[in-house]
This record gives sequence, C-alpha cells and structure tokens, in this order.
Amino acid sequence: MSDDVKVKPSPIQRNKLDVATELTTLYYSAYSMGDAEEIQETFAKFYAIAQYLETKRGNDLQSLVPEEIIKKIGR
Repeated sequence: MSDDVKVKPSPIQRNKLDVATELTTLYYSAYSMGDAEEIQETFAKFYAIAQYLETKRGNDLQSLVPEEIIKKIGR
C-alpha cells in the first residue's frame, strides 16, 4: 500500500460578507480608524460593491482595469 496521498487544492471562494469584511479591514489598516458609524458605512459600501460584482462575469469587469495593467499581465 502506498503512503503517497495526493490532494487537489480547491480554489478559495469567498462570499459577499467575507469580501466586505476583508476590504474594510484592509481599508482601515491603511487609513485611520473612524468612529463606529463611519466603519459601518464603509463596510456597507464594500458589501454593496461585492453584491453588485457577484452578478457580473469577469469579462464584463475588464473595462474597469487600466490599460497599462492589462498590458503588463499580457492580455
């Protein structure tokens, strides 16, 4: 019997709540922390963006990427 176990990694998938939470945390790690109301508003904005983008396909979002970045990644 072989002791070799091969596992295929599955891609990490995040839901809207995960995305909004991570973006809010990232935002406030770069900028000074506001009061609770400001943090709630920031989170709500990121959640709304995640909600909207969830309905879009990747190709639909390509127009949002600056041309210089597209050239760098070779698309």
